[in-house]
Amino acid sequence: MTGKQKKEARKRILDSAISLFARKVYAAVGVREIAQEAEVNISMISYYFGGKAGILKTIINEFHNQYYRVITDAIDDSKPPEECLRLIISRIISFVRINTEITMVAFNTLPLDIPGITDIQAGRVIEMLEGINSLCRRFDMDPNDPFPISIIGPAMLSTILSHFRLKPVQKNIFGFEFDHAFYERYARTIETLFLYGITGIAAQSKKAKGDKNETDC
Repeated sequence: MTGKQKKEARKRILDSAISLFARKVYAAVGVREIAQEAEVNISMISYYFGGKAGILKTIINEFHNQYYRVITDAIDDSKPPEECLRLIISRIISFVRINTEITMVAFNTLPLDIPGITDIQAGRVIEMLEGINSLCRRFDMDPNDPFPISIIGPAMLSTILSHFRLKPVQKNIFGFEFDHAFYERYARTIETLFLYGITGIAAQSKKAKGDKNETDC
């Protein structure tokens, strides 16, 4: 097997595992199923990753490497903190749109007590929290007090991820078209929710309706 073929086989294993873990959850997927999906010999999984847990470790690290950059690249001390938060939310949504499956795998496995995985997840989350310390301070939040961020962070992520989990249901109920215009409004609504609360969303909707009425006149 050539170097290119080995690289392709490793990528197929990763891609297949991500897809299976996202659809069926980690515990329900076996090594043999991953090998069959990737069209490789089962021994290749041991060779490249040492087993199913090794695949998950690679997935988690690859996800967090990308996700960390999404968050930290949006933080600019020369910009108002509100603008940085808006940019973070917008970038997270764009990232999840493109990388839905790997995002779901990473976050779905967060609460699971998987040997060798829990410490990796905790370490990568701590790294991300340290990356947003400066922004927390600019919102008058003490980075050394984990209580507020332990509520706000998961609440924001859960709000964003719930849409991607429920897209088929939302389309059937509301008839949404998940196009660029939808995600622009989606991002603005979540930004407003976390900056100004439900009253801010109500004011935003009222203004949008007023602007539309003026345009129609």
